[in-house]
Amino acid sequence: MKKPDLTVGDQIDVLEKKALQGRISRRDLLRSLAALGVTATSALSLADHAEAAWANQKARRASLRDEYDYIIVGVGSSGCVLANRLSASGASVLAIEAGSDRIDQPKIDEAIRWIENPFTDTYWSRFTEPQAALDNRSLLAGSGTIWGGSGSICAMICLRGDIRDYARWHQLVGSEWNPAALRRAYLRTETYLPGDRPHRGQHGPLIVSRFSEDYVLTPAYLDAGRELGLREIDNNSGGFLDGVSISEAHVTAEGRRSGPAQGYLVPALARPNLTVLSNTLVNSLVLRGSRCRGVNTVVDGAPRTFRAAREVLLCAGALESPKLLMLSGIGSEEQLAPFRIPLRHKLRAVGQSFHDHVLLYNFLLKARSTLPPPVSNSMGAFAYFRTNPITSAPNIELMCGTMPFFTDALPLGEGFNIVPLLVKPRSRGTVSLTSNDPLQPLKIDPHYLEDPQDLDDMVTALDRCLAVSQTQALRPFTTGLFSQTPLRTREEKVAFIAANGGSGFHQVGTCAAGRNPASSVVDAGFRVWGVDNLRIVDGSVIPEVPAVNTHAPILTLAELAAELMGFAPGYR
Repeated sequence: MKKPDLTVGDQIDVLEKKALQGRISRRDLLRSLAALGVTATSALSLADHAEAAWANQKARRASLRDEYDYIIVGVGSSGCVLANRLSASGASVLAIEAGSDRIDQPKIDEAIRWIENPFTDTYWSRFTEPQAALDNRSLLAGSGTIWGGSGSICAMICLRGDIRDYARWHQLVGSEWNPAALRRAYLRTETYLPGDRPHRGQHGPLIVSRFSEDYVLTPAYLDAGRELGLREIDNNSGGFLDGVSISEAHVTAEGRRSGPAQGYLVPALARPNLTVLSNTLVNSLVLRGSRCRGVNTVVDGAPRTFRAAREVLLCAGALESPKLLMLSGIGSEEQLAPFRIPLRHKLRAVGQSFHDHVLLYNFLLKARSTLPPPVSNSMGAFAYFRTNPITSAPNIELMCGTMPFFTDALPLGEGFNIVPLLVKPRSRGTVSLTSNDPLQPLKIDPHYLEDPQDLDDMVTALDRCLAVSQTQALRPFTTGLFSQTPLRTREEKVAFIAANGGSGFHQVGTCAAGRNPASSVVDAGFRVWGVDNLRIVDGSVIPEVPAVNTHAPILTLAELAAELMGFAPGYR
């Protein structure tokens, strides 16, 4: 893929990130800014801010305290939100991240290069147990291991969610998770670049933009949806998702990622009450009776305990948060006894109810003529179909792409893909320990497509892809399927799904929020049942996966948690 030339704005942004992380001297920064035409006054201001943030974090890390008001475990999407919101109050905050701070890398910063992250230094490459419905393959269950977590390596798709999903959360969890509160929380995350529209945020840390409107395939996708009976919708209006829509992304006007690290964390780095400790794995929680007192970790090769005067917040994600609970003795006897971990607090739902969207790779279409280079994150449109009742959000999502991805089968410009996802799966799996050693991997068993209805719905999703690919609207752009595998009978379609199905990387449910400690891990305030001073705020608390890519909903929940704790703007 040809990498776009950096604009002046891009180059300034790259320089600023390097300065914030101490990777360029003040003299070289000023010289480079002057060469880009930045005025002396503006250059000095930018240099002063970057130097202050770098010097502050360097000083904080050099003089680590034994106690902080709040300890955040995981500086992923939700951790970045909370690091910003909590530190803005003046409270002392220690944020601990297992990965690095290298958000200045082009594969993170440049939106079009997001696909370069898997199996690199920014990626936590985990694998599932063999999945019976998917040719007994062990599937990638990765996530980001860097400031911003998966929000720094994902495809930047911004989908707010269907109001019926949020009403369902309200029913499952409690009054605090009502649709109005979730709407308010979402609006705090975004600045909607196309302009002032109803139901859109204008003052949030993250940019949301549209890039695909003028791409050659996008109008064809919209017309294809209409041919199949879908209406065109605004998929981020906060209403129903039934229909076809233009994609929106967390991407700046210059084509750079607008992620949680860039929007929430970086602006807070100069605060003297915020310490961000990177490349540090938390091994366990410190429990005294029914109270969480802090965390155990290793810093510079030596064991180190940090105490939390107020609270510990787990933001480590749907895999690492339940792992940390179990390593600390929170879970069930059946989970912990094989590894000689004493049961400190019984919560049977820890590590249970694991579920994820199921995504189908390699539905590739050959281009009739060479396509122009993709733009932004390479997503053109989204279409939603259903086999489920209208009272729920639709259960089939089609991501209508503008290039092939996760494959070398078709060179850039010679084809494109449509990616079907089963977004309301019934199947549920588990995550469990394999050792009492924190460095050992989890056993991840999603049970993908184990429920017969899920397989039926996945076949329908493949049928919808075929229908879209054969519309009059797409005929001028494609000569047909690239795959030589016939997809006529149900048996052929099931075989294609078994060979090409995989994770949607939207794992949820392993520390689910709910109304009852017998069937959930946290309450409506994100508090772990029966353990004082411990909350979980990440995708693991989602009790039922929404019908959308989960990044925007996770940011929404983090803002809701900040509000419930009294730290959201306007709610202090």
